[in-house]
Amino acid sequence: MSIIANHHEQVDSTAATAAVSWTAEQTGLWVARRNDTFVGMIEARWGSGFAATTRLAKSLGTFSTVEEAQRALEESLAA
Repeated sequence: MSIIANHHEQVDSTAATAAVSWTAEQTGLWVARRNDTFVGMIEARWGSGFAATTRLAKSLGTFSTVEEAQRALEESLAA
């Protein structure tokens, strides 16, 4: 998908949304950033899964895997 900007310049809309980068800050804690801005985190809940939380402390739920929790957070940012 393309967006027309300044009437002559085409911008790819997928490039307009920066990717989320993940950092394992400590055992059981992953922090998400976009453009160096904190956007959320995943916390291991030993024995019950991985809790995803937005930057505003909104719970997105507890997931079976880190990857599922990361995907849920990333999808919440696109909404």
